[in-house]
Amino acid sequence: MTIPLSYNVRNLFVRKLSTSLTFTVVTVVVAVLCILLSFAAGIRESLKASGSPLNVLVLKTGATAESTSIIDPDEANRLVQTPGVAVDAAGRPLISQELCVQTSIPRRGPDATPANVAVRGVDEAAFKVHTEVRLIEGRMFEHGQPEVIVGKQARDRYQNLEVGGEVLLGRSGSRLFKVVGVFEAAGGALESELWAGRSSISDAFDRRFVSSAALRMADGRAAIEAIRYIKGPSVRLNAKTETDYYEDLTSKTREIVMLTTILITIMGIGAAFAVANTMFASVDSRRREIAMLRTIGFARRSIILSFIFESLLICVSACLVGVGASMFVNGSRQDFLSDTTWTVLAYELRVTPEIFVSALVLSTAVGLVGGLAPALKASRIRILDALRKA
Repeated sequence: MTIPLSYNVRNLFVRKLSTSLTFTVVTVVVAVLCILLSFAAGIRESLKASGSPLNVLVLKTGATAESTSIIDPDEANRLVQTPGVAVDAAGRPLISQELCVQTSIPRRGPDATPANVAVRGVDEAAFKVHTEVRLIEGRMFEHGQPEVIVGKQARDRYQNLEVGGEVLLGRSGSRLFKVVGVFEAAGGALESELWAGRSSISDAFDRRFVSSAALRMADGRAAIEAIRYIKGPSVRLNAKTETDYYEDLTSKTREIVMLTTILITIMGIGAAFAVANTMFASVDSRRREIAMLRTIGFARRSIILSFIFESLLICVSACLVGVGASMFVNGSRQDFLSDTTWTVLAYELRVTPEIFVSALVLSTAVGLVGGLAPALKASRIRILDALRKA
């Protein structure tokens, strides 16, 4: 015979203070879990949308990112002979030599804290190689002129980047560039950047080299042979597909998830103790009730299941509230400073279904761990002793 569920629900409201405190602890744990994981999910989603498997990215050997790569003009010119590179209508190989630098731009908002934003100097070939880049507002910059186009996420996140705005660039921040257009790039990392003519950026920052080269392959199978050629004695540079490059940048999110797991585990243990404390207090105050339940025919197993259900009811309800609270940050725009590129990446916090499942698993585990010991104690209460002391 099973104890009615309504009995457990009513008992939760008898001890309102202890139940509320336990409920709050579990809610906070779940909300923190969801927010931290949504941070990692947002960065992963942004980098996942970046790059193309048809593009091969070339960096200086030993460089970990475009911002730390220096390729001499002679080295860049050797890439023309790379096998498998696609060509344009005029028969020219689709190779985009790019110069990547950084500049400080204040964020939007009352604090106006500065952010280290990536600036990319490109030629016309860049728009044939990075096919996901599409102008959505304004016009294209003119080569040789102090003009830039900005990514959609950069425009939304930082000051003075709307069309018609002006931004200071250059080694000493003394060159004034005008924003003439806004582009999107399928929601990827390029949307956090500023783009201008490579000659203009080279002059403003006094850089006579390129940071990277992006090669458009004729087909996906050609990338393997191209990478082997570039790493070989003919070129002696490092190369990988764009998708692999951005996948490597997500390693930071794996560290975040690991640290989040450790933090949430510690918080979860504390929450389990809070649940156990509440349930032990419930057992002590209901010894007579438990004895009466045993007297009228309820088995030990029913007592155990009843108290575990009561514990789970607190935790699962708190889980729903915690996930609901985290939804207030879902979709909010933030930025993240990469310790690999040393530039900010704009992203959106994303509370995904996988995060909800993780929160539900955590709250269920806390409920089971916190409720099991009190439930076993309740099932072992001696009927005669409990009735005699009542």
